[in-house]
Amino acid sequence: MFAASEAELSVAIAAVVFLGVGCQWIGLRLRVPSIILLLAAGVVAGPVTGLVKPDEHFGPMLFPLVSLGVGILLFEGGLGLRLDTFTQGRYIVIRLVTLGVLVTWLIGIVALIVLFDIETKLAVLIAAILTVSGPTVVLPLLRISRPREPSASILRWEGIVIDPVGATLAIVVLDAVLGDGGVIASGVRIATTLGAGAAAGVFVAFILIVSLERHWVPDHLHNPVTLMAAVVAFTLANQLRPEAGLMATTLLGVLLANQHRVAARHISEFEEDLGVLVLGGLFIVLGARIDLSDVADVLIPSLALVAVLVFVARPAAVLVSTLGTTLRRPDRLFLMWMAPRGIVAASVAAVFAIELEEARGEAVPELVPIVFTVIVATVIIYGSTSALASRLTRVARPEPNGLVLVGGQPWVRALATELVDQNVPVLLVTSDRRESPRAREGGLLVFNGRVDSEDLDTAVEGIGARDALVLSTNPELNALAQERLASLLSRKHIFELRDDDLETEPGVVGVVIARAAFGSDVSHSTIDHAFQVNNRVRTVSPDELGDDSLVLVTIRDDRVTSIQPDEKQVASATAIVTLS
Repeated sequence: MFAASEAELSVAIAAVVFLGVGCQWIGLRLRVPSIILLLAAGVVAGPVTGLVKPDEHFGPMLFPLVSLGVGILLFEGGLGLRLDTFTQGRYIVIRLVTLGVLVTWLIGIVALIVLFDIETKLAVLIAAILTVSGPTVVLPLLRISRPREPSASILRWEGIVIDPVGATLAIVVLDAVLGDGGVIASGVRIATTLGAGAAAGVFVAFILIVSLERHWVPDHLHNPVTLMAAVVAFTLANQLRPEAGLMATTLLGVLLANQHRVAARHISEFEEDLGVLVLGGLFIVLGARIDLSDVADVLIPSLALVAVLVFVARPAAVLVSTLGTTLRRPDRLFLMWMAPRGIVAASVAAVFAIELEEARGEAVPELVPIVFTVIVATVIIYGSTSALASRLTRVARPEPNGLVLVGGQPWVRALATELVDQNVPVLLVTSDRRESPRAREGGLLVFNGRVDSEDLDTAVEGIGARDALVLSTNPELNALAQERLASLLSRKHIFELRDDDLETEPGVVGVVIARAAFGSDVSHSTIDHAFQVNNRVRTVSPDELGDDSLVLVTIRDDRVTSIQPDEKQVASATAIVTLS
C-alpha cells in the first residue's frame, strides 16, 4: 500500500512539473497566455483524470508549500522593482493598494450581498479575499501585452505590493467574522502583521547583504544562500504573525534590488528561472483543486460577480487612484483593464474555509467555489484580451525590430548606416576608442561602455532590439557581448560572424553558441575580401541583386526579416543590404 501511494505521489509531482513548465513553453511557442493553458491543464490533471489530487497527495503540506511558493514569487518580483527606474506613478501605486483596495472591497461586498444568498459577514470576507491580484497572474500578462511606461511599472508594483496588503486585510476580516476583536484590534492586527513582515525582511536582508559583501559566502553558493534567506524571512515573519511572510519576502527582494553594495544580477536571473517552475506548479495545483460540481452550483451568480469586478470595481478603483494625477488617458484605460486574481486568493480562500468550518462547526460551501470561479474567469478574460487592450489603448510598445551590432570596423559602420537609412534602429557596440568617434561622426548610436553594465541593458531596450550581430574581431569582446546579450535577447537572437582562426586561439571560450550571421559559409575573411574588392555596403531591391553580391540582411516594410537569408526571403524582401 505504501509503495502504491509513493508511486502515485511520484507521478503527481512529475505531472505538476511537466505540465507546469510544458504549458509555459507551449504558450510561448503559440503566443497565447500560458496561465490559461496552465489552468486548463490543471483541471484536466485534477478533476477530469484524477492524475493530480493535491489534497490527497500532499496532505497537510499543501497549503504551507503553496504559501511558500507565493512568497518565493513575491521575492522574485521584488528583485525586479527598481526605485531608480520607477520615476512615474509611485503615488498612483500607493493609492491603488490603499484607496483602490478599499473601493474594490466595498463594491465587492455590495455585489456579493445582492447576487448570493449568504450572510453579510461572509460577503465581507469573500470581498476582502478578492481584492488580491498578485504577480502570479500580472507579470505573465505584462510579458504578453508589453505596455510602455509608466503603465508597466505601475501594474508590476501594484501586483506585487497588493498581495501582502490584501492578504492582511483578509486576515483582519476573518478575525472580525469569528468575533476576535473590534475596530481597534483590527487596526492593531494590520499594523503588527505588516510590521512583523517588514522587520523580518529588513533583518534578513541586512544579514544577507553583509554576508555577500564580506565574501563570507562562496560565489557558487550565492543563489542557494539567497533562496535560503527568502525561505527564512518568510518563515520567521509567519512565526511572528500569520501571513506576514508575504510582506517579508517582498521587502527582501526590493531591498536586495535597490542596494549598491553587492551585485544582484546573477541572483535575479536565478530567481527568474526558479519562478517559472514555481509559477507553473502553483497554477497546476490550483486547477487540480477545482471541484467542478461545486463551481456549477454558483456559476451564474459568480459570473455576474466577475462582471461587476471587471466592469465596475476595477475602473472605479483606478479612477479614484488616478484622480488629480498627470497620468495620460490611454494609461488609465489600460490600468482599468488589468486586475486578474491569482493563487494567493485561492490559497487564502481554501485555508479560511477550513478555519471557518472548525470555528463555526459547519461548512461554508460557497466560499471556495466563488473565489475559484472568479480567479479562472478573470484569468481567461484578461489573459485573452490584455494584448488587444494594450494595442487598442495605444500603450503597447512596438514589436522589437532593432539590431545590436558588436564591432566598429569600416564595413560594420557601413552596414549600420544602411540599416538606419532603412528605418531599422541600430546600436553599435565597440570597445575601440578609435572606432567610436568615427561611428558617431556618421550619425550612429554608439555604446562604448562596459558590456556587463546596466547601461547596456538600457541602451538595448531603448532601441527596441530584437537581434544582435557579433561582428568584432576582438574575441574577448565577442565572448562577453554574446553572454550579456543572450541574457537580454535570448540565445535564439544572437548571431556571430564565424572566424576562421578562432578555434586555434587559446583563452577565449564563449558560453553562448551563437547562430551563424549571414549564413554558415560566411566568415570574417569572406567579408574582408568582399569589402576590399567592392569597398561598399549598399541596399538594393531583389531585381537589382547581382550574381556576385553577398547578401547580409533582408528587409520588408522597415522590418528585418532575416540575418541568414535564403532564396525565398530574398525574393520577398523590399530591400536587401549587400556587399556588392
